[in-house]
Amino acid sequence: MVGGKGLDLAVKTAVKMGLKLKIAGRPAGYFFEYKKLQGLAGKGIEFLGYVTDEERTKLYAGAKAFLALSTDEDFGITLVEAMMTGTPVIAYKGGGYLESVVEGKTGIFFDEPTVEGLAAAIRKFDKMTFLRDDCINHAKKFSKERFKKEIREFVNNHA
Repeated sequence: MVGGKGLDLAVKTAVKMGLKLKIAGRPAGYFFEYKKLQGLAGKGIEFLGYVTDEERTKLYAGAKAFLALSTDEDFGITLVEAMMTGTPVIAYKGGGYLESVVEGKTGIFFDEPTVEGLAAAIRKFDKMTFLRDDCINHAKKFSKERFKKEIREFVNNHA
């Protein structure tokens, strides 16, 4: 857990909307901000600390949505991990998120990284239906196997 991931936005929005929120990860270089966030958090917000890969997969699979809130993310593998479990994403409309989320199919975007902007996106998301298989199939486009196959094909065709 580091700064710049939008955790303060997630906590403030969850508090304002009375939502449940689970935050996984240790505060690497983010200790004082982390403590402030814990102070702001309401009853429905859980700070889980370190979780194993298995626990993280279960959290993804059990989530209604995964929040991707960084305003300057180069790719963001966590979105793809969430989609691989069938969980759609609510993401800030920028950076690498534009490469990994299909608007209306695997999640939605929001433009303003504010409590109001995220809250509006959550309300919109709640009115939509996302298919688990759409998320999973899209996430497979980012698999290691596909990458290896396409690199081999490229090298073979251009060597």
